[in-house]
Amino acid sequence: MPAEFRLNLVFGLIALAAGLGLFWRNRTGRAKAIDRGEIVDLNRLQATKAGLPVTAFGKRVTFLQFSSETCSTCKQTARLLEELEQTAEDVLHVEVDITNRLDLAKKFHVIQTPTTLVLDHTGRVTSRIGGAPKQSTIDQQLGSFAI
Repeated sequence: MPAEFRLNLVFGLIALAAGLGLFWRNRTGRAKAIDRGEIVDLNRLQATKAGLPVTAFGKRVTFLQFSSETCSTCKQTARLLEELEQTAEDVLHVEVDITNRLDLAKKFHVIQTPTTLVLDHTGRVTSRIGGAPKQSTIDQQLGSFAI
């Protein structure tokens, strides 16, 4: 194989990797609207907050975050959403560790953590955020629900 061909191949692979990386970074942390999303069953989630089972959704919006033990950005996402929950009484943040809950990962098509589902006050999924959400994405999601 000529050296020129190998050099072009290396540069081509670097360009492809950079392009895919930029594409992935651009899509991560953004909300994708879901038309006619399903209603989440809180009993099936078996989610708890402060040791008690979660039995109701937020009055305005619920952020349902799927995390895993090995996720480095899950803690940052949880902190951001918990701070929001503390400042807005009509917002609820629920975090579910799916490390040992493959049934939930399959049901909600979770292929990366964190994945956050945005639910309305009835528990219907309105959008999903793959990866760590950007503050502007959270603000946009809150703005889409009437106060």
